[in-house]
Amino acid sequence: MLKKTMYLWLAVSLPAFAADDTAQRLWQNTRQAVQVQEKKNVDDNAFQTGIETPGQATQQDTGEALFLAVNNSDWPTARRLLVQYRQEPDHDEDIALFADAAISKADGNMKAARQKYETLLQRQPDFTRGRLDLARLLFDDHLNREAEAEFAKAAREPLPEPVLSNIQSFQTAIDKRQSWQGSLNVGGVWNSNVNEGAGGFYCEEEFEGECIGNYWRSPEPESALGIKYEAAATKHWQVQGHHGIAARALAFGRVYRNHQEHNEHTLNLSAGYQFTNARRSFTLSPLWEWSAEGSHASHRAYGARAEWNENKGNWSWNTETEWKKLKYFNEEDTHNDGTLLAVYNTLSYSPREDWALFGGLDWQQRKTEDGQGDYRQPALRVGAAKQFANGFDASAHAIFQHRSYKSEDGIFEKRRRDNEQIYILNVGADRWSIAGMKPTFTFKHRRVNSNIKWMYRYRQNEVGLSLVKMF
Repeated sequence: MLKKTMYLWLAVSLPAFAADDTAQRLWQNTRQAVQVQEKKNVDDNAFQTGIETPGQATQQDTGEALFLAVNNSDWPTARRLLVQYRQEPDHDEDIALFADAAISKADGNMKAARQKYETLLQRQPDFTRGRLDLARLLFDDHLNREAEAEFAKAAREPLPEPVLSNIQSFQTAIDKRQSWQGSLNVGGVWNSNVNEGAGGFYCEEEFEGECIGNYWRSPEPESALGIKYEAAATKHWQVQGHHGIAARALAFGRVYRNHQEHNEHTLNLSAGYQFTNARRSFTLSPLWEWSAEGSHASHRAYGARAEWNENKGNWSWNTETEWKKLKYFNEEDTHNDGTLLAVYNTLSYSPREDWALFGGLDWQQRKTEDGQGDYRQPALRVGAAKQFANGFDASAHAIFQHRSYKSEDGIFEKRRRDNEQIYILNVGADRWSIAGMKPTFTFKHRRVNSNIKWMYRYRQNEVGLSLVKMF
């Protein structure tokens, strides 16, 4: 009877190429949080306070009703009144042009709306409300430099205090857009199975319940306390119009007490071209990645990433594609050199500002130098997020993924297939923020079922309490 400790060591030292959702989750959460924070900092209605109509109409005629419909964002009424108003022989074309521009913006036709506002301002240079609406349109269309110029012109006019305050809010939002933005998450974590141990036993040959052949044991689960950190930062530089340059940095990891061999650190950097407007954005950039496991560097990688965002009302779609070539530092791991292709698709729906539903279909394909680590992995993600009025927020999501290896395992002579489930719950408390840092509780449950059960089947719970800072 022989206990094959060497082969077992080789088996468990194979890198776990199961999709680590941390980078994708960190980026998506940060990107959405930045968008939500921007919406909170600007007021949609303050421009309507004490601002005149183009022709200073005071009578309750069709023109005045049309102006009020625009103020109230009552677009069906505004469209009907605009047709009616333009049929009146003594109508004021400036009022009609103002309403027409606002309706075009509401319809998502930003180019036509901008042209109409600019025509209106050529006819009525002192019409401050039109200039403010043009500035807001440029802001929504991510033409930051142009929006900044229009807000600056409007701010020099004698306007009511609420309007001046709102102009300042938009100017601050533009400055923030053009600065580094992101998130920092640092806190404690407890992991019930830091080594992903299955605690299994396998025997090649048994007789009357006794193992008489070669056998293997997989490690027992080990729990550990530690510190986790996650950081994301992004910056956009407008070059010309909607075209610009975007940079992104992600860093995350775990440091465990008395289990340093399971420490992990990852740094992911990218910078490249970005197109962005009110409805969509597209990013294409090279990337570089560095990772460490235990006390040693694990691998480096280079590649490219592309991202597409599409927004339409309460719906939004995001597709992120990443290809990278991995190179391992340790000679014993060089057989894992190869490529990784990942595609993440996310559909989000926000019926109200205080909650959202989201789901996604993902795909990963891994190719290695010796072929032993080649796999394909489709995945499904579903989740929901809710903001509560009492200063709390919560989100929950689940990930279901199937990983199928291309070749038979060189040790176990079987094609490995894993089914993985991940459940994550986050609860934050803005009302208990400390110096702008929000306390956040996280619970993560992970279960992996494998056709090589004794080696790769395991359960893992992770509990964390951290402080989250948006900047």
